Amino acid sequence: MNQLTARWYEEGRIEGRQQGRLEGQQEGRLEGQLKTLVRQLTRRFGTLDKATETRLQGATQGELDRWTDSILTAQSLEEVFRLQ
Repeated sequence: MNQLTARWYEEGRIEGRQQGRLEGQQEGRLEGQLKTLVRQLTRRFGTLDKATETRLQGATQGELDRWTDSILTAQSLEEVFRLQ
């Protein structure tokens, strides 16, 4: 029984490491996209206000994707965040 418990423990540890790695990669991609979007918004529309920074920090992956696409055609910062 002790060997079985040890094996389950090791399998759980390995699975936990893999899950942690995947979550870390996903967070890294999200942070990278956020950083790029902030840089693009600032370059195109000037310094961002606190409300916009807060909105960006709380964004989901889907929102970041949509806003990253919107910056290509938007004429104003407000237009970037407008729902299509």
